[in-house]
Amino acid sequence: MGKAKEKLQLIQYSVSLLLRSSPTLSCLFLILITLQGLLPTLSVMTSIHLGNIISSADHSGLTTVAILWALTFVIPGVLAPVISTLQSILNSKATFLTQRKIMEAACRIDDLMLIESPDLHDDLEVLSREAAHRPLNLLVNLIDIFRGTLTLLSLSLVLASVVWWLPLAFLLPLVPVTFAVAYSQIDIFKAMLGKGMPARRIKYFLSVLLDVKLAKEIRLFNLSGFFLDKHRQSFNELEDELNQVRRKQLMRPQPWNLLYLLCSLGVMFWFVNYLSTGKISVGGLLGTIQSISFFGLSCQWMVYSFANVGVCFGFFARLKALETVAAAPQAPPEEPWPAPLHEIRFEDVSFAYQDDNFVLKNINLTLRAGDHLAIVGENGAGKSTLIKLLCRLYHPTSGRITCNGTDIARIDIYQWRRQLSAIFQDFGHYNLNIKENVTFTHLSTLETERGFLDACAKAQFALGNGIAPDTLIGKEYAGTELSGGQWQRLALARALYTPGELIILDEPTSAMDPRVEAEIFRQFSTLVHGKTAVMVTHRLGVVKHASYLIVLKQGEIVERGTPADLEQARGEYYSLLKLQREQYQYGEDKEGDVAG
Repeated sequence: MGKAKEKLQLIQYSVSLLLRSSPTLSCLFLILITLQGLLPTLSVMTSIHLGNIISSADHSGLTTVAILWALTFVIPGVLAPVISTLQSILNSKATFLTQRKIMEAACRIDDLMLIESPDLHDDLEVLSREAAHRPLNLLVNLIDIFRGTLTLLSLSLVLASVVWWLPLAFLLPLVPVTFAVAYSQIDIFKAMLGKGMPARRIKYFLSVLLDVKLAKEIRLFNLSGFFLDKHRQSFNELEDELNQVRRKQLMRPQPWNLLYLLCSLGVMFWFVNYLSTGKISVGGLLGTIQSISFFGLSCQWMVYSFANVGVCFGFFARLKALETVAAAPQAPPEEPWPAPLHEIRFEDVSFAYQDDNFVLKNINLTLRAGDHLAIVGENGAGKSTLIKLLCRLYHPTSGRITCNGTDIARIDIYQWRRQLSAIFQDFGHYNLNIKENVTFTHLSTLETERGFLDACAKAQFALGNGIAPDTLIGKEYAGTELSGGQWQRLALARALYTPGELIILDEPTSAMDPRVEAEIFRQFSTLVHGKTAVMVTHRLGVVKHASYLIVLKQGEIVERGTPADLEQARGEYYSLLKLQREQYQYGEDKEGDVAG
């Protein structure tokens, strides 16, 4: 009973999604499909009437019936392009709505751990790949089922008027055939779902060879053959496994097809004998033969339509499951942002990725309003993970983070993030215009314009010389290509433009020119004036602008204090600073030797 209820809910969900894409067009479409589904029966009935008139002595009404009979063949030709056009429009709207639902559901998942899981990657890969044609498949197959049902029911009445059991003789053997074909199609679809990794790798190798940013290395190192081979290997791996399932499922419906064939032959043998009795009129004979022909074709269409609908429902079941995951409510009650910010505390915070060792261990840290905190340490020390916890992209495995004494997990996540701005080490490169990359708005108000220009000036992103606020970025779209340093300054402008009490900078200047970097850090206090700032950097020479410093090593805080105090303490920070100074000095000496 529970499974039947789930099936009904899934059917309702899928069909309502199609209907919501355009209710008016859907109603018109259903009316035309209903007419199209009844036309075969109307054709049969006029054939019977026409045959009876021709065979009788009285030919009155022959012209009218002949015209009606001809119309039953003309009208389908008139309806076909209209229905095809409506179907195309509905498919476009349904595909758009489906893709939007996928994007909205993915965006509502706030936990980065869940987003990065392979299972969700597989789901998103299948949904994104199938979204372009599954709504169309469902639409087409539901149309065929609806139209076929109308045709079969109306033709059944005609056949039953000859002998009551005639429609049952054709329909009953089709039931097991339908189920066998449906289960075969569903098993193949499930097999495809279970091969998400090879499918994603096929897509990845394709994207590598088409990626403009990788084009230089692909050609310089002659890597095209390597990636073409990898693409073929992944494709062959996927196809070999799917073909095993296909071969197995190919034979499943054949015994039932044989039963259907025997039943059909039996009916036809009976019908030949029935004709010899003379109990059927000429019109009845024509109508019965035509009915059997239409009946057989409709049955064949419906068998595969039912099978394909089952596969389509598998896609929509995944979409519904994704929406369910995305809509999962937060367990604790949500509280508003506790403005103004006084302090943020990490209380015995530890964090581990799934089935992995701890990346952060027992972090205790207090960040007061107006502090400018710098976080340093070797690669893999946990610096970026710590700020992702602060952004609530991850949740602590143990311990908690509080804001003004309130666990941030209890604060409304959207209110929390509105108070944060950040530039991440792997910040986004968006193929939008310059202004949209900073403000992410179509509105052009005086306040927006001032904020945009001020953020660009602070980040030293130069406008002019062919770069204007409306300049499109990205050669792929006939736009301007930016250098790595320009992209980073644009990302910094984005972080500075966003209002909020807390700003997070993860390696904000790693790709910038040294002079620009030095100038930005010289003005660091001005840039983050009035905000609480957290900065992650490998450039230890610039952390002197921070009011407070922590050193992370293997996921633990090993030192904390002001930059000057830690340098005098000659501990981990001093060792890292000394090593970096020696590297810079070595580089300068080498340049001097070359110049000499």
